[in-house]
Amino acid sequence: MKRFYPYFAYLKQVKLTFFAGILAGVVFAAASGFGMPFMVKKVFPVIFSGKPEVEKVVGVMNEAVGEEEADRLLGEAFGGEMDTRRETIAIRSWFEEKFGPDKGRTMMLVTAAALVPLTALLRGLAGFFNVYWITASGLHVLRCIQATVFEKLQRLPLGFFSGQKTGDLISRLTSDSSILQGVVTTISNDLIKQPFTLLFAFTYLGYESLTNRNAFFVLLCLMTIPLAVMPVRVLGKKLMRRAGNMQKVAGDNTAILAETLGATREVRAFNLEDMLAKRFLAGVKRWTELHLKVIKYRYFVPPIIEMLAAAAVAAALAYGANRGMTLSEFLPLVIALYMCYDPIKKLGEVHNRLKQGEASLDRLEVILKAEEGVTDPEHPVEVPDVQGRLHFAGMSFAYGKAAALNGVSLEIPAGQIVALVGPSGAGKTTFASMIPRFYDPVQGSVSLDGVDLREFRLRDLRDHITLVPQEAVLFSGTIAENIRLGRMDADEEAVVEAAKQANAHDFILKLPNGYDTQVGERGAQLSGGQKQRISIARAFLKDAPVLILDEATAALDAESESQIQTELANLARGRTTLIIAHRFSTIRIADRILVFDGGRIVGDGSFDELEAGNVLFRSLLEKQRH
Repeated sequence: MKRFYPYFAYLKQVKLTFFAGILAGVVFAAASGFGMPFMVKKVFPVIFSGKPEVEKVVGVMNEAVGEEEADRLLGEAFGGEMDTRRETIAIRSWFEEKFGPDKGRTMMLVTAAALVPLTALLRGLAGFFNVYWITASGLHVLRCIQATVFEKLQRLPLGFFSGQKTGDLISRLTSDSSILQGVVTTISNDLIKQPFTLLFAFTYLGYESLTNRNAFFVLLCLMTIPLAVMPVRVLGKKLMRRAGNMQKVAGDNTAILAETLGATREVRAFNLEDMLAKRFLAGVKRWTELHLKVIKYRYFVPPIIEMLAAAAVAAALAYGANRGMTLSEFLPLVIALYMCYDPIKKLGEVHNRLKQGEASLDRLEVILKAEEGVTDPEHPVEVPDVQGRLHFAGMSFAYGKAAALNGVSLEIPAGQIVALVGPSGAGKTTFASMIPRFYDPVQGSVSLDGVDLREFRLRDLRDHITLVPQEAVLFSGTIAENIRLGRMDADEEAVVEAAKQANAHDFILKLPNGYDTQVGERGAQLSGGQKQRISIARAFLKDAPVLILDEATAALDAESESQIQTELANLARGRTTLIIAHRFSTIRIADRILVFDGGRIVGDGSFDELEAGNVLFRSLLEKQRH
């Protein structure tokens, strides 16, 4: 239970709603645990009171032997039932004195009968507000948990995602968060409401045992409660293990679904429909099997407790009948006894849900407790006028045990256009990724205008850097909204000017709604060249001093690449630019070329210098020409 304590803090913002729900639960508990048996004990006998002749018998006995002796004799004869009859006679007498004999009896019956729906109304309203307010609090908690997990995902290093399935992360954010929310709110409610129901029912039994010695045996029947604890604990451990497996399989199924929906063209092109369908259905079947096991262990506890409750009631019934207890005496005690076992059954369910919640918490804490790696400094440095001078000093980096960069040192003056070339896996992308701090070097440092990048606040640093990736990433929304991502406060005129600079304005105007055209998920409504131009327009709008072109034309055909090269050259002018390229046609605009191999820079110079004096560069160039 202690593991869930940090998440109870989310209830502080809705504490009035939550405590109102808890208070309604306490009222519900009182109406159930004490009100119901009290109603049967005190109100029903008034409604179904015996004939008036009973009162005459009492009167005759009082006159014959005196009131005290009559009470003793009648008490020995009828026990607690006689006490109830005396109370009924006293109540009837009060109503008859107040309203007269005939009207008094009618008023007594109406008043007693009205208490039944009033009690039910109180119990029903309390139950409704308990569920409503607790649910409202629960939805707030769910929103907070999901926001916390989502924000943490935004801060985790890129290396974290390389070892995770996107669909599984989605499942953790949605399904596991929902289960954890149920633990924090619904279970918090039951941990208060059910013990109070037990307390009020136990209080009634205690009250009855003080006035009726036969009721004491019913209290002894509660000694069977500890027997219910053992199966709850055993089944709870099995439930936690099965629930964890079930959530993992659910995450795998979501991952398959996400991969399939994200590659619909490839699925059809390679006839993968049947293979993916079989894989998905196998996952669903496995999830179904595990879910049934969770249901089995979760709901096997209530029948065990109900059996114990029935055994206790049977024992109490046999004892009461043997001691001469009447139905009117016994019935309230049985109801109170049942009200004691019902909360125990609910608390058993709470224990099982706690175990299921622990399984989901294990999955969420993979995210919540993951090392962020790249963080903001305690005292960030502000550089209001960044020029774009980059300095790398003995920089090394590794993915796990695999070295990606080894002792790289160089200076890039502000405004210089630098191309990064080399075979796949040589370290080009890793080198460029150090500048926006997607990763931090394990040794050495990277500086911008003489300031170590780790001294910048991440938001400030990335405001000075623009990235144009290989595959232009557009988000659901309009074209204008996607361009405005470069600078969120840009007005319409600035957006249009950026589009013109990227040579995108003309094709945008030809679309049905112009700049208000919806691009679809990941820009599905646009061609590759159109998406890339919007990405370039976004970069023009941001107007950052440092620009990274990560194979920005690699996904385009030759014609589109030739058209966009001009826009990229205009974009790079006057900025410190790094061009990651496999196609050497894209690096002609570079002032300088760095040749990477095995995580080291093995060549540094102009195109002509490297062609003449660098073996690796010349080899790569020959492959391009052929």
